[in-house]
Amino acid sequence: MNTNKEERKVGTEANPKNRINLNPVRRFFERTIDHPRRHLEPYVAEGQVAADLGCNTGYYTLALAECVGPEGRVYVVDLDEKQIQALEKRVVEGGYHNIEARATSASDLGFIQDGSVDFVLANGLL
Repeated sequence: MNTNKEERKVGTEANPKNRINLNPVRRFFERTIDHPRRHLEPYVAEGQVAADLGCNTGYYTLALAECVGPEGRVYVVDLDEKQIQALEKRVVEGGYHNIEARATSASDLGFIQDGSVDFVLANGLL
């Protein structure tokens, strides 16, 4: 038994899905590299309004924009102006028209109409 290998094959070569990954760090990253939309779809629907607080460069923002569709809206905030600029560049390059980004605190959301948000994502926000 070779325990130095990262993965051990189970089944046949013809079915590569039958693999067991023995490296816990690699397993963690493979599990989290899923498209973020998969995690959001159960909670966000077409036409809704979402807010991404502490958006960073928009890992979840673009997925939220896809979930709410062109009739929906995504408001995003981050304290770091450079992160917002990087996100805005991705928004333009991706052709998204339903995202409004602001460099501000998550406690300063006056630009969002009260009671208008259907879903709030505050991933890692402390």
